[in-house]
Amino acid sequence: MKLIIISNRLPVKISFDESNLMEFSRSEGGLTTGLDSLDMDIEKHWVGWPGADIESDEDKEYVIHHLEKFKFHPVFLTPDQIEDYYEGYSNSTIWPLCHYFYSYIQYENRFWESYKHVNELFCQAALDFIEPGDIVWVQDYQLMLLPQMLRKSTSDISIGYFHHIPFPSYELFRVLPERDELLKGLLGADLIGFHTHEYMRHFVSAAERVLDLRFKLDQVVLNNRIAYVDAFPMGINYDLYYNSIEQTKVKEIASVLKKNYGIHKLILSVDRLDYSKGIIHRLKGFAQFIENHPEYKEKVSLAMIIVPSRDNVGRYADLKTKIDETIGAINGMYSTINWTPVYYFYHSFPFDELVAMYNIADIALVTPLRDGMNLVAKEYLAAKRDKPGVLILSEMAGAAIELTEAILVNPNDITEIENAILEAIEMPEEEQLRRLQIMQQLISKHNVNRWASGFVKELKNIKNKNAALLSEKIDTHTLQIIQEDYRNSDKRLFILDYDGTLVGFKNKPEDAVPTPELLGILEKLASSTKNKIVISSGRPKVFLEKWFGNLPLTLAAEHGAHFKEDGIWYENESLIEPWDEEIINIFQNFVDKTPRSKLEVKDTTLVWHFRNVDNWFSSLREQQLVDALIMPCSRQNLQIMRGNKIVEVKSPHHTKGSEAKRLLGNNDYDFILAIGDDTTDEDTFRELPCSAYTIKIGNISEIARYNIRHQSGVLPFLKQLSENVK
Repeated sequence: MKLIIISNRLPVKISFDESNLMEFSRSEGGLTTGLDSLDMDIEKHWVGWPGADIESDEDKEYVIHHLEKFKFHPVFLTPDQIEDYYEGYSNSTIWPLCHYFYSYIQYENRFWESYKHVNELFCQAALDFIEPGDIVWVQDYQLMLLPQMLRKSTSDISIGYFHHIPFPSYELFRVLPERDELLKGLLGADLIGFHTHEYMRHFVSAAERVLDLRFKLDQVVLNNRIAYVDAFPMGINYDLYYNSIEQTKVKEIASVLKKNYGIHKLILSVDRLDYSKGIIHRLKGFAQFIENHPEYKEKVSLAMIIVPSRDNVGRYADLKTKIDETIGAINGMYSTINWTPVYYFYHSFPFDELVAMYNIADIALVTPLRDGMNLVAKEYLAAKRDKPGVLILSEMAGAAIELTEAILVNPNDITEIENAILEAIEMPEEEQLRRLQIMQQLISKHNVNRWASGFVKELKNIKNKNAALLSEKIDTHTLQIIQEDYRNSDKRLFILDYDGTLVGFKNKPEDAVPTPELLGILEKLASSTKNKIVISSGRPKVFLEKWFGNLPLTLAAEHGAHFKEDGIWYENESLIEPWDEEIINIFQNFVDKTPRSKLEVKDTTLVWHFRNVDNWFSSLREQQLVDALIMPCSRQNLQIMRGNKIVEVKSPHHTKGSEAKRLLGNNDYDFILAIGDDTTDEDTFRELPCSAYTIKIGNISEIARYNIRHQSGVLPFLKQLSENVK
């Protein structure tokens, strides 16, 4: 078994020196730093772009051979693909959308076409060495289509996906023309991970409303498997940062830096150049602090480190210009001979220098407008070994959910930033250390190894869960076994659900009428004296009598409240009293305030149908209805059941399970077959002996032994059995 990490970039990048010779160096970025340092007892491979345009086949072979020893597998991309897939769809469409910068979104058809094609290239690169039993972990928004591509191309592998940036609300995500394809791509994974429960919630909402799915807490049934969604806050290599100040080189750098900055309080800001980072807001907040608190002039400085990123792109170049101008204006207005308000570094820092800066900084100012996690906040805390320090953190960063001892601010409010700076400067050292130690204790436990190993462990557990849940598909071999068992039996019982099993419908239950083909199959099966054919349905007896009354079948209506044997209808038990007016009024109130829903009133069941209601809205109304019904139903000992786009209130005496028990009590059957598609049919399955052929239609079942993927496969299956009638 191997762990195969697939991300847009490899942990190394290729550049060319003045002599046009290749140079390999370590990539920057939190993902690379995190995954490259994790310690797991499993063979690890990495698939990604090496960061350069490699044109000749000879150079490509050299790169492949060089990276082979590290188990790195390069995906070579052309400049046009980088322009359209990466700079285009990934960073000009998905990135601004996920960071709530709607007006920054750029749409080009070629962006999407390139995005699809590059995802296919990554898929092919991984398939070259993926083997059964492997774990594939896809990373981030550049590869949202990849999980489903892998799912379609290979089998018996575990697929995980982690989304490292925010996932937007449904109202924003729905603007994407490709929204359904992206969601289906992600749902190719067995486990989809996010940094926070909020992003997880937004994803579930989008998937339910766009794809008409139904999640049960953190999981959704997808034909032959269950996909899971969860929150895994990413950590850092805590020990690396915490112990760094003990290194001689780092100590020396920190000492020099401390002398250079003198006795001034130092506020540190570290970001990649991006409009989502809130850099301008931060500078304005600092300037307002200086203006409103002149007593701190020549006592506090801001060291701003900005790592270059996409500054050849117009919007980023404009941002860079605005940052330069803002810093110039602040320094021009407030600086003195002995003091510079803002120290500005437009380049990345080597690790040793960065952790030295973390260590000496009195305050870290981390105020992105939106951020998936923000590892800078955690790195700063870890590097403050035995030294006080204050973290000012945006409440819009994923890290804010964990780091509650930081000073949390709304990054859009420059006055809040100003006040937070003042609070941080004036915070007693004892309070600084108290807060710092609490956060250090948390991030030391929730480190990158725990994040990665926890994700992979959960992925393994899901594989076992799906293997245990997976009902066996009825293939040719299984059908032959059932047919042979059928031929060798003398007393046979068929229990068949109606809606969603014998017939299907798209919109309205009244559209589900039996076809001539169905009637012919049932008549042929019932022609054998060895066969007892039962239609067990929630439908009222009037409906079943209308369509099947002339056939020699047993009919069970309203989950067995009424049943027909040998041409005569019986009441299974005394009917409940007329429906309580309070309960009827509750249902009617929900029908009135939920457009496109309706109430069906039966003798023993009240059914609220919401098949045509928006998924999110119906989920809300469904829970509200159940809450409203709990008390009046408990008083009358009535059951509340949730089914496929329905909520039912019914007598506990009438279930498909109780009907199955009644049928089993009448005879000793040596062949039993039950088919159904809903949760009510699982009551039937539970009551049948383990030797029975229980078949769930559509989604897999924890109880049924077998599965027929689609309702359209039911009649061909029954027809093949009917051909063996004797």
